Amino acid sequence: MIIGIEGGLGSGKTLLMVRYLKKDADKGNDVRANFKLIDINYKPLDVMEILELNAGGFNLNNLSIAIDEITVFADCRSSMKKMNKLLSYFILQTRKRNVTLYYTTQDINMVDLRLANHTDIRIVAEKIPKNKGGYYENYRKYTIYDLRDLRNFRYKKFYLDIRPFYKYYDTNEVILPPIDTNERKRKIKQEN
Repeated sequence: MIIGIEGGLGSGKTLLMVRYLKKDADKGNDVRANFKLIDINYKPLDVMEILELNAGGFNLNNLSIAIDEITVFADCRSSMKKMNKLLSYFILQTRKRNVTLYYTTQDINMVDLRLANHTDIRIVAEKIPKNKGGYYENYRKYTIYDLRDLRNFRYKKFYLDIRPFYKYYDTNEVILPPIDTNERKRKIKQEN
């Protein structure tokens, strides 16, 4: 299953993804993330290894993968680049491999079209405005759109107290693009 979480800066995208990852880890799922999780059983995600399908020597079955700021890896403007092509192959095999892929983006239109079109659940994260201006600091609104069966399209909204989830990751961590395989090989040679 592919679950995309979209929203502006500070809307609570990553907080919601962390909430899901915490639940998955508590169930015993193998969790991988491209950002550091705190007090959640996970392994750091090397996006290139995942996309090159088992290049890292680990099993991709029964896995929860979290990619924060997916446009760093699959921007719509770079649809023909190696990273986007590898992501497409991976996306098309997530169901066969029993993988849940979570991703966040500030704008779904910035994501590679192949990923956007294969997203099963789309969640829109929003700050909640106050009547007298500003926003409620500790609460966010989420609208879940279930896109798996468009003939029976469903959506639901919920509000979440986000305070319990801040402790599980660094909200200021910067997500950097992965290095390509050739660059990785050059760095390994330089280190040896």
